[in-house]
Amino acid sequence: MSKTFRRFMITILMLVLTPSISQAVTKYEFLTGLLTARGLNWDESPEAPYNDAPGFLLRTGYVSDTVSKLDGPVTRREALRWCIESLGMTFEAGLFTDYPTGFTDDRNLTAFEKGCLVIATHMNPPLLSVSDFKGERFSGASNLTLNEARNILQRLGNASRNFSLDVIRNPVKGLRVHIHREGVPSGIPEWRFYADGIKTKAAADYFKSSLKAEGYEVSIAGVNGSYSVRSQKLDDYNDVRRLETVAKARGLTTRVLPSMSNPNTRVVPRFWVMLMIDPSYFRISPIASSSGPTELRTLSSIYGQNNVQAAINAGFFGVLKGGKGYPIGALRVNGRNFSLPYDMRGCMAWNEDDEAMFAVAESTEDGGYWPEMSNIIQAGPMLIDDGETARYEENFASSLISARHPRSAVGLNAEGSWVFMVVDGRNGMHSSGATISELTDIMRGQGMIYALNLDGGGSTEIMIDGKIWNIPSDGYERRISYALGAIPR
Repeated sequence: MSKTFRRFMITILMLVLTPSISQAVTKYEFLTGLLTARGLNWDESPEAPYNDAPGFLLRTGYVSDTVSKLDGPVTRREALRWCIESLGMTFEAGLFTDYPTGFTDDRNLTAFEKGCLVIATHMNPPLLSVSDFKGERFSGASNLTLNEARNILQRLGNASRNFSLDVIRNPVKGLRVHIHREGVPSGIPEWRFYADGIKTKAAADYFKSSLKAEGYEVSIAGVNGSYSVRSQKLDDYNDVRRLETVAKARGLTTRVLPSMSNPNTRVVPRFWVMLMIDPSYFRISPIASSSGPTELRTLSSIYGQNNVQAAINAGFFGVLKGGKGYPIGALRVNGRNFSLPYDMRGCMAWNEDDEAMFAVAESTEDGGYWPEMSNIIQAGPMLIDDGETARYEENFASSLISARHPRSAVGLNAEGSWVFMVVDGRNGMHSSGATISELTDIMRGQGMIYALNLDGGGSTEIMIDGKIWNIPSDGYERRISYALGAIPR
């Protein structure tokens, strides 16, 4: 047995078996225990600095901090951050930065740490409880004791096997948001680094050559009217940190996306957001940029040009040269037809009296179809019809139906509320998406009586009260033709 492996085993035994004492725990000991609690595979490497558990963990990106002085004590706030990050909950923590934590001294924490604390106390099983601390004070700067480390790592191990998070928020009267996350990542990710906002091809070529001189292979692509540089897959998160430093020094924006295999047969992480819209306070309407649905714009741009409190991407669309596009399938807005139906695909139609219908339309119908309905959108397939799983043949490709993708959907629940839903996907650390069957099961489980699948993939996005509440799978907003908006009455 090697010296490193013996040290690894001794640390785990200390953290799990030692009686409750107030002895401080080192960063090395805590990171070693964290790796084991998460059940991540670790093989010794003969190359420093990755010949021990903490070095390996920091290399994976499960903990994104740059950690120094591993022999120094770990604080409560550090342990909190590292545990929540290791569960793949970085984005979710960002959603809860303004949510009450239940601790009286949370003003001493960063906004991200506040979000981590909300997750730690609301997740099932909980990682922390207010009752764990005296006087409802978290005391984030205090050193973590051995007893505290033992308790938190045991709970982290439980969460690694069976995890869920459900938080309800009411950002505005008449809007109710349900945020759900289940499962945690279990593989070792690789990472793609992107530097965006390069103005010219010549500048992109120069940046590419400078990175190649430092040993990084990158490629160039056009993104939203500028250029982007993309790295090869990186298995060392330290390389991501170095590339971020270089790019930000040049004034570029950056994206970092994980690459991780998640076969459909495995239990995988899944994140969804469901927005319930009270029709007493809001009406819904198709919305587009000020130039109409042929002008492709990001959802945030469309949101900003319309008087809406919430919005979700809507139907399918085609892309033409010069940033133009066109809706695919029926689109009617306030009585005006922009596009006729696509053959045998699901539609949702409604009027100003909140009378609605979900049906499959035929392309043979002319502009006079459903005259009583002032608004129509078409996408498909239909998911739920009168409370039952829809069984219409809409002739979509099997890859769209049976593979896991990011998803968007619209529906009506039993209380008569409109519902916007997104399921994130293509992100093994955050959410792997859903099949059409899984999306249907989620929406039926949440009380939908009618539901229609909308455009998904990289277009999936939801905005509520001026903020994006999910992660677009490309790491940035895709330009779309039109959206659905919730407009205050």
